[in-house]
Amino acid sequence: MFTLQISYPVRDYEAWKKVFDTDPAGRAASGARSVRVFRDTEDQNSVAVLLDFDTKDVATVFLERLRGQVWNKPEVIGQLMSAPPTARILEEVGREGQGAG
Repeated sequence: MFTLQISYPVRDYEAWKKVFDTDPAGRAASGARSVRVFRDTEDQNSVAVLLDFDTKDVATVFLERLRGQVWNKPEVIGQLMSAPPTARILEEVGREGQGAG
């Protein structure tokens, strides 16, 4: 399992979430098996999104689609985010506890 971890510094969580929920990069059709959204308990405009994919290649293709079709639009960075998002792909190498396979 590979997880795309994205950190979004948003200006207004509700406005960002409204756009996120429209799925502008097509995560549902891009092979994302699950999507989890987190907010920092100290800074509610600091958002983390974790998307799980079966392969690194599928995660990479989706990340490139995000960068090219969503993040590069000035209205996204200027209006929804205070800085560009950061992202990395993580490979799961172990799991313990509830839900462990």
